[in-house]
Amino acid sequence: LFLRVVTHLQAFSRRAALYELIRDYGQAALDLQRLVSLLTRKLEDRIYQLASSDRMKYINELKQAQIKLSQMEEASRKEIPLNMYLIL
Repeated sequence: LFLRVVTHLQAFSRRAALYELIRDYGQAALDLQRLVSLLTRKLEDRIYQLASSDRMKYINELKQAQIKLSQMEEASRKEIPLNMYLIL
């Protein structure tokens, strides 16, 4: 189960980065929302079971994801067109 959650975290993060690359900021924001949700749930569920270094790792990842989410939401409001060359 732990490995599956880590895999999901990586998948959402990578897919959000690819959406950002093609300037599909709305989809990137959705994936980042899922990432933030998973990280938050993981910390809430296992906060006392994790070693302090692992706990800090997840807290840092959560903060970075929240910052990135804010940036993607802002970019999404600007309605920048997709980069069709990268999509092809």
